[in-house]
Amino acid sequence: MNSSNHQKHSIRTTSLLLLLIWVGLGLGIRLLNLDLKSAASIEISTIGYSLGHGFKQIPLDLVINLDTLLAPLRLDTAIGYSEVFQRLREESTHPPLYFWLTRWWAGIWLKNGDLVSLQVARSLSAVFGTLAIPSIFGLGWMAFRSRLVAHLAAILMAFSPYGVYLAQEARHYTLTVLWVIASLACLVEALKLIRQHRNVPLWLSLVWIVVNGLGIATHYFFVLTLSAEAIALVIFWLVIPNPQAVRYLRSLSWAGFGTLATALVWLPIARSVAGNEMTTWIATNYELSDVLLPIPRLFAWIITMVMLLPIERVVKTVVIGSGVIVLGILIWAMPILVQQWRRAIANSPTRLPMVILTGYLCGSLIVFLLLIYGLGKDASLAARYHFGYFPALILIVAVALANCRLNTTFNTITPNKVVTVILMMSFLGSLTVVSDFGFRKSLHADALAVYIQQTSQAPILVAITHRTHSEIRELVALAYSFKRLDLPPSATPQFMLVSDNQYGREQISSNVKHLVARQSQPLNLIGVNLDLDENILPELGCKQDNTKDLSGSGYRDRFYFCN
Repeated sequence: MNSSNHQKHSIRTTSLLLLLIWVGLGLGIRLLNLDLKSAASIEISTIGYSLGHGFKQIPLDLVINLDTLLAPLRLDTAIGYSEVFQRLREESTHPPLYFWLTRWWAGIWLKNGDLVSLQVARSLSAVFGTLAIPSIFGLGWMAFRSRLVAHLAAILMAFSPYGVYLAQEARHYTLTVLWVIASLACLVEALKLIRQHRNVPLWLSLVWIVVNGLGIATHYFFVLTLSAEAIALVIFWLVIPNPQAVRYLRSLSWAGFGTLATALVWLPIARSVAGNEMTTWIATNYELSDVLLPIPRLFAWIITMVMLLPIERVVKTVVIGSGVIVLGILIWAMPILVQQWRRAIANSPTRLPMVILTGYLCGSLIVFLLLIYGLGKDASLAARYHFGYFPALILIVAVALANCRLNTTFNTITPNKVVTVILMMSFLGSLTVVSDFGFRKSLHADALAVYIQQTSQAPILVAITHRTHSEIRELVALAYSFKRLDLPPSATPQFMLVSDNQYGREQISSNVKHLVARQSQPLNLIGVNLDLDENILPELGCKQDNTKDLSGSGYRDRFYFCN
């Protein structure tokens, strides 16, 4: 008996040490090159709103300096959490939980008046992303009672290119992933109890309600997770019939009604999200040539959750080679993995959790297709929106890999190769992301700031057309990149947000003409996404410099010299 207890203790100790290794590796990867990529405009909004500033105080149609643009990104300890929530209600489309946590996090590392650095802003997301590693381990153990499944899930989570991408953004997605994992744990435990003909206890319902409430308070897209869980519940009842279904559905009602109540709390605020200017860019394109594009995009994001090779910021031959390798591995490994999934669903010990997780994954994809084609919101355009089914996919892949290791009907070499290759591709994918060869920002403000600084002589005036909140964030992101260059004041550009006043290019040109005429000459005018009628250039004494252009920056930039 003592020998048996000692063996169990040894296994637990070894398992804990291995988990700590996966957590350490995952944290190290997520902190590696944390400030390599320039700030995305949505990260700028996260920082500004978390500090309770917002961006409406930035003036339009005036020449402003760097400090004025960056004022919303400086910590003001006099601003509290209520002001943060108020600013979100006025200017944003997001619930407040992550923004409150970011405000608290900034207060730990910064002093009053400090500019929030990318390391500080992104490190909170990196910490939550790291916590997903032991969390998915716990879900794997709870669902399958298999340390092998749990460890493989933890490794895949630690190395997942998609997971690393989310963790290196100053956004709320990694925290939401934690709530998804916790909610899935409640779902699995509840359905396990029902399968054993036992009612769902009140404590589990309360935990489930709290988790779901926190998920909605972090991101409104968490509602998609709840919809997918409802579909998984239907699939569970169809695949695993229960003669007393009504009785056990009644025991689930506490969790259902409680979650509904937490969702309704946010309804008055969330109702304005669909028509907000900040969500119009994800409108579905129903033209025949584009209507089917969301489907391959969905599959692309799914693949990146497990593997990725350099496809951005590299020559075309490397892109093609990376694509061929990934495609080749998928064609080679998928038949084996599919056979292992079927085996896991057929086997009694793993059948129930596999039905639940597979039902949840299918439910998530159904919900996304309904969102894209039913509501006209193409959520496939951005990878970050797919956090809801990310943990379930990781766990399902881990089950298949675990079965590869345990399977005795295959040749012993081939399954081991599958496990090794998949884990190696996942690790290489994480390095791809932290090296900026994958999941690049759509706008490369750092690159544009360096190019302007190297090719233009002071004084420099950077102008952008203002139509929505998005242009303000883009200009602040560019100003932030100039700040990171640590230029002397004499070499620092000035900026202006040119309002179109809803009258289009004619009004923009008039505003630019008025503002530029008041500046000292000569002047380097940099139009960044500036809708300027070039017929007014002779009146301003300006000439476009066609020798200057930074292709691939994500911005539509034009350089003018005014004298």
